[in-house]
Amino acid sequence: MSIFLCDSYYEDVPTLDEVKHEISDIVGLREVKNQLETILEKIIDAEKDASDGFRVVPPKPFHMVFVGNNGTGKSTVARVLGKLFYLSGALSSYTVTEMQGNQKMKGAEGGVLLVNIDEEDPINPKTVDKIISAMDEGDSSIIFAGNQRALNQYMKFNNELYKRFSARLQFDDLTCEELAMILQKKANKKGEDNLMCGFEFDASCSTENITQIIAEIVPGNLSSILNAHLLDQMLIEAKKVADKRGEKIIYLRDLGIGIQNGAQIYKSLLNF
Repeated sequence: MSIFLCDSYYEDVPTLDEVKHEISDIVGLREVKNQLETILEKIIDAEKDASDGFRVVPPKPFHMVFVGNNGTGKSTVARVLGKLFYLSGALSSYTVTEMQGNQKMKGAEGGVLLVNIDEEDPINPKTVDKIISAMDEGDSSIIFAGNQRALNQYMKFNNELYKRFSARLQFDDLTCEELAMILQKKANKKGEDNLMCGFEFDASCSTENITQIIAEIVPGNLSSILNAHLLDQMLIEAKKVADKRGEKIIYLRDLGIGIQNGAQIYKSLLNF
């Protein structure tokens, strides 16, 4: 079951320093971060070799499988990979285009095509053929993403597709502490277009306290289905509580109510 979908991500032209910061800013996913850092170091080494006069041959783009539930960071990592492949010279674009598996084939424009696999929405065979052709052309990097069951079920009947993947990354569910850390990062972001614009957390909203509230209020099965996708609605609900009071400070009690109300909204949405 896929709930969230975005067609394309367009960002500013990346630099190695910016991508390095993005990788370090990812919460959890230790093994995935290690692999991203390895790719980053190879790019840095290649740039050094080029500056020293050595001939550097850009790597070829490769195709990957991302295994994990909703909200575990698959789209975030796809965007980082797109930038890394672009900076290495493997891809001509750093744009990430995202599509649902049952949609008409989208062009990746020389960047990354992220295909979300859903058990309830199988890919049309004609679309599979077009994806395989795109993989063989080698102008783009194709990433298939979904939970373990959906991917296993799909790949079992699509060997021609499966054998074209070169790497598999595992995205584990986020712990309550990791969800708390992401919640704090969202709250600390500045800018008019940020979710928390004009609002800020009180000092009582520590990682430890937020972790405890999430553990007590959010059902484990709901958290494993949505992970970080839960958090925006929880912040919106917490802001409503503070706003009713006529304040821009979100106290721990406000956040607790926001977390509870946000969880209830998704429980109702998913018929829990």
